[in-house]
Amino acid sequence: MKSMEHSFIPSDEYVQHARDLHKNNIVFDSLAPGFIDEWLVTPSMREVGLEVQAKGGTRPAIKEAMARRLIEQCTQDNETRREYLDYWDRAGVTAGNYTLYASGPPDTAYEATLRAAQQAQQFAQLFNGELSVANTANEVEAAYKARHHVVMFNLQSAEPVGSDLDRVDKLHELGVRSMQLTYNLRTRFGDGCLETNDGGLSRFGEALIEKMNSTGIIVDLSHASAGTAKDAVAASRRPVIASHTAARNISGHRRGLWDEVLKGISDTGGYAGVVILPAFIVGANGNDNAERAGKPRSWATLDVVVDHILHLVNVMGTDHVGVGTDWGKPYYNALTWTPEMVKPQRGFNWIGWRPEDRFDPNAQTYGMETWDQWPNLTAALLQRGMPEDVVVKIIGGNYMRVLREFSQ
Repeated sequence: MKSMEHSFIPSDEYVQHARDLHKNNIVFDSLAPGFIDEWLVTPSMREVGLEVQAKGGTRPAIKEAMARRLIEQCTQDNETRREYLDYWDRAGVTAGNYTLYASGPPDTAYEATLRAAQQAQQFAQLFNGELSVANTANEVEAAYKARHHVVMFNLQSAEPVGSDLDRVDKLHELGVRSMQLTYNLRTRFGDGCLETNDGGLSRFGEALIEKMNSTGIIVDLSHASAGTAKDAVAASRRPVIASHTAARNISGHRRGLWDEVLKGISDTGGYAGVVILPAFIVGANGNDNAERAGKPRSWATLDVVVDHILHLVNVMGTDHVGVGTDWGKPYYNALTWTPEMVKPQRGFNWIGWRPEDRFDPNAQTYGMETWDQWPNLTAALLQRGMPEDVVVKIIGGNYMRVLREFSQ
């Protein structure tokens, strides 16, 4: 697909075209920011976040405190509930995958997942059907027709399964519809993308994939090592996805996937969503366009995101690519962060970021600093010359295709 001239921010004409497409089609973010703790930030939420931060609190504590305040406000105040729904409406997004669990001590993963699911269900119930948790493609389609919004549950690590594959059934009953085998580090199922050595998929990982295939939970390879991803593609008899990834051939970052893995995913009938997190899509030397736009070189611009999408389309085909933003989190803009604040206050760093991984919570994507600016990305695709019918696939149609297969 031909690339047209780069542009930092799409023109008003293309943004309006994008909003029309969002209105007339299902838009599905295959890995959205957390819809409670990484979404809207009210002044009261910022205040409590600053209080926790001033006391030395790290990201988990700050997010938890801000989430509690949002829940309190939405429980008590119609105006806050309306402000929250307006945030969804500005994004023009029908559905997003919501992470119940990503990383942490393995022995507490299952209980943490249960607590997160309960909180998410209770929060959604505050909105009288305008926001709900979906389990099937039909429920997503019904929400779109009603002009409502939905979240679907995913896990960014299989640690909640533990040593008991019967938990896969329980997680499915809970509403989990996609699950990564690993986060950044090694699990009993396989190696993550930041592990020291890449041993690929374990035999127990093969058993987990077989169980997920039969249960109807989609295998997600977003944080997998190259070896684990290749092994998982070979082991699965159903489509696999990478809900939020990047082209490693462009950025060189270990959180991205090599072309051969991306092609393997598409050969299963699967899907890969492009992430907008700057560290993963911008090369180690930074982004010249960000600097020209008056932003730090560590920032990304929408043209970089589109570069990755076009690359994936060339490798995988137009039926297998989408968007899993994983970024545009307002609480990062509302507070000042240091890399140390992202780590746990004590104990082992189960998240796994190292200095060489360039993870910077202050870096944003220019033009999509917050998730409610989603139409700007759609507009950037249109402005770069992507045909409208392909854009419709990218912004939601391709993920819905895979979801329908698992909703039978």
